[in-house]
Amino acid sequence: MNKIAKITMGQSPKSSTYNTNNEGLPLLNGATDFRENINPQRWTSDPKRVVYPNSYIFGVRATIGLTTKVYQKYAIGRGTGAATPINIIYDEFLYFYLEDLFKFYSQTGSGSVYINISKKEFENYKIDVPKISFIEQFHSEINPLFNQIKNNKLQNITLLQIKKDMLNKYFQ
Repeated sequence: MNKIAKITMGQSPKSSTYNTNNEGLPLLNGATDFRENINPQRWTSDPKRVVYPNSYIFGVRATIGLTTKVYQKYAIGRGTGAATPINIIYDEFLYFYLEDLFKFYSQTGSGSVYINISKKEFENYKIDVPKISFIEQFHSEINPLFNQIKNNKLQNITLLQIKKDMLNKYFQ
């Protein structure tokens, strides 16, 4: 994994720094914060671990996976991890690598009731990374599709906000 991405495991900030007033960074503490869309429930004024735009976040406790690309800076808590490609050409390959990893561990995961993934599992999971020429070709062909997905998600966020504003305006 370290050939294509940097993995950051989340760490929860002190609960005394949590708020719902949008102060500090939005906190992604687990998969419920990004199951359908990124929808943080809390913010923190003292983040311990941060994920930056164009990285992938995912659940690492109970619900693993749900690989989601982020387009802004977030604090990440202990139920969340992040992967940042070391080079933009690895972006889409990293997504599919993570999906394969989560599928594997969901079938063989550790944990008595819930599956948990640690940084060790990321280090131990091995797949062959194709030649750089294949990665470059894959990136050039798949990147436009990923950009369209990004544009669609951003448009959905805008439309949901318009809907919310209109409902508040007419039904308050």
